[in-house]
Amino acid sequence: MLIVGIVAGIALLVVLIVVWVVKRSDGRYRFRPSFEAVCEVTVGGRTLVAYSGHRKVIRLADPVEREDTAVLTDSRTWIRALCEIHVDGRPLLASGGRDGVVRLWDLENRGELVASLTGHRGWVFALCTLRVSGCDLLASAGRDGAIRIWDPRDGRLVRTMVAGPRRPWTYALCQVRTGGRTLLASGHGNGTVNLWHAESGQPVLELVAHKRVVWTLCEVSDGDRTLLATGGWDGNVRMWDLEEPRETHAFTAGVGPVYALCQAEAGDRTLLVAGGDGPGTAVWDPFTGERAGDLGMDLAGFLSGHGWVRAACQVRQAQGPPLIITGGYDDGVRVWDVAKEIGAPPPERRAP
Repeated sequence: MLIVGIVAGIALLVVLIVVWVVKRSDGRYRFRPSFEAVCEVTVGGRTLVAYSGHRKVIRLADPVEREDTAVLTDSRTWIRALCEIHVDGRPLLASGGRDGVVRLWDLENRGELVASLTGHRGWVFALCTLRVSGCDLLASAGRDGAIRIWDPRDGRLVRTMVAGPRRPWTYALCQVRTGGRTLLASGHGNGTVNLWHAESGQPVLELVAHKRVVWTLCEVSDGDRTLLATGGWDGNVRMWDLEEPRETHAFTAGVGPVYALCQAEAGDRTLLVAGGDGPGTAVWDPFTGERAGDLGMDLAGFLSGHGWVRAACQVRQAQGPPLIITGGYDDGVRVWDVAKEIGAPPPERRAP
């Protein structure tokens, strides 16, 4: 009877906790992420973070003060991608989402909408800056499988690349600088990653990277070495040396798909943050394959939904260490000092 009573008490406690979490969240976090896009932006000389999701607004926040500074309300669509791009030295914010329109926002001028780039059919899932001939171009991709390159100075479509009919929706884009070349990496719904020459748009390489969807891509560089990190539906993170080319390391980030990757500077170390389904966000040494630690691996994060991360980025402060921003099912983004959280080990542990 005592054992039955203990089991019943534990079951009741679990039910009460679940009810409390659902009531606290109005049920919103159970079915869709609150935030699916985060990126670093510069406004008036300040380093801020932009974040957004299904609520159809873009929020700007000071990551040090932990407070919102502005809200852009004119997007009117579910946003899946954010990216800062510079036009003649002026920073703009690009956004893309459900309606297939890529929008450019002038954050220095009260968040004015300065351009709407149309052409995609369906969702825009990914955006990234692409440096070509000394100018920043904007790459976008999504449900229609086409990768479009835009000149943000006048909104002109520079070129369109299509990976082919066997490569469905494109979920991730990333610029990679390696071997004196600038490449554009694209991650697809069939598990492949394509590399494109930035200036010509010609295909360079194809990687069979994951089972099913490639959700996220990230360039990782410590100044001496540059690798491409890929993450996807199979829950694995893979590191690629594109010069050889070959896979250098593979590791499992959590208990489910990997949706977010970003480089993290922790003291003298260059690390990789990997977020997805499951409590906590993993931190890895991308050059040795060693797990360096975790962010938010606790019961509170598990219950609130924060462990289910959909977006991550690094923010470099004018003073102080770089910060990592993560967003997902929680009702807000989290700010992390990685070196402090994991107690960054000495650099001599890194592989030569």
